[in-house]
Amino acid sequence: MMLTKKKVLVLDDWGPYDNGFEEIVLSKGSEDEVSTWLGIVLQKRNVVKITDVITIDELGRILFQEKQTINTPASLSALPKDFYHRVQLLRDELKGKNDLQALELLRKLDQVVNEIVSIRIRKIMQLAFLNISDESLIDRMTNEEFLVYKTIKSVIERGIGDIIGS
Repeated sequence: MMLTKKKVLVLDDWGPYDNGFEEIVLSKGSEDEVSTWLGIVLQKRNVVKITDVITIDELGRILFQEKQTINTPASLSALPKDFYHRVQLLRDELKGKNDLQALELLRKLDQVVNEIVSIRIRKIMQLAFLNISDESLIDRMTNEEFLVYKTIKSVIERGIGDIIGS
C-alpha cells in the first residue's frame, strides 16, 4: 500500500527531489499527488497536507449503508482500494494527539470500523461461498477484502474437491 499515491495540498515549497524515476518539485498553494510514504513524511514536516483521508463522519455513513443491506451479499458499498490504509492514517493521527477528545474519537473509530469489517467480511464470505465473480462487486472491495475473497473461494473449492474427489 505504501506504493500508492496520495493527493496533497502543498503548504510550503519543496524539492527538487529525485526518487530515481522522476524529479519531484512541489509549489506552495498547489495540489499534487505524491507517493504515500512521501506524503506521510512531508505531512509530519508540515510541507503538505494529505487531502484524500477518511473521516469519522464518512465511516458512519459507510456503516449506515452496509447495515441497510446487511443480508444482501451483492450490496457491498464501493470503497477506495486503500480504505484500510486511510483508516490507519486516521488512527495514527488520533493516537498522536494525546487528549481526551482524540481518545474518545479513537474509541468510536475502532467501534465503527470493527462493525464495518464484520458486515463486509460476512458479505464477502457469502459471495465466495455462492461462487459469485461479478467484476462490479469485486471492484467495490478493498485490496485486503479481495485477498480474503480469493482465499475463502480457494478453500471452498479445495474442500469441495476433497469431498467429491475431483
